[in-house]
Amino acid sequence: MINFLFEKLDTVDSTNDYLTREVESGKVTKDKILVAKHQSNGHGSKGRSFVSDNNVGIYFTLLHFYEDEKELKFLTQKTAVAVYKFFKQVFDIELKIKWVNDLYYNDKKVCGILCRNLIKYKAVLIGIGIDLFENKNMSEDIKDIAGYIFKDKRDLISKLTANKKLSTESCTYKNIYMDFKSIDIEGVVIDDSMLWEPDQIVIDIIELIYALMKIEGLPKLYIEKNIIKDERVYEDLDLEC
Repeated sequence: MINFLFEKLDTVDSTNDYLTREVESGKVTKDKILVAKHQSNGHGSKGRSFVSDNNVGIYFTLLHFYEDEKELKFLTQKTAVAVYKFFKQVFDIELKIKWVNDLYYNDKKVCGILCRNLIKYKAVLIGIGIDLFENKNMSEDIKDIAGYIFKDKRDLISKLTANKKLSTESCTYKNIYMDFKSIDIEGVVIDDSMLWEPDQIVIDIIELIYALMKIEGLPKLYIEKNIIKDERVYEDLDLEC
């Protein structure tokens, strides 16, 4: 069992920034997950902002203290694979990885990953933002590129409970299935206050990341089948592992 601290906040400027401050101040010295309902100043790659409004997604950061920098090899890519694997196995939804730190669904971005290495403290931050539901307050300039995975919370429950494999005793994700299988969604009004607490979803994705850290390369299956080809450079990656 992986041992880490777990904290949830209603709002924060950025989960990455919050944990950076905690590391630099010495407040936290062991692995920790921070989850927020809303980020007022979320970060994307190349200095871009990351839109993260209330009740439409999951926004979290894993703080990991490492002993050997070899743990960091392909870390962003492995995180993308972990997110892909989770949604495929739990919801039977196949996302596409845009190398190296974005995931797409129906040709629109639904997940962004941003890693930050705090070399002085031998700590790394793995920030993940997943847009689960449609953001009706989305600005016009990103509507054409930003998407969502589920129509609404009812759709999330339907896809989850439809996956009968999750009910088996040996299933890694049995806890998620057990959380939702007793909900009768027929005739039930599912509002924004329900089902936001994504503890088990976050923990399962984090555990996949920890597992992938232990391997030296990347699973070839995901590299070959699930990457959106674009103009990015690949020659520095050991894609055959």
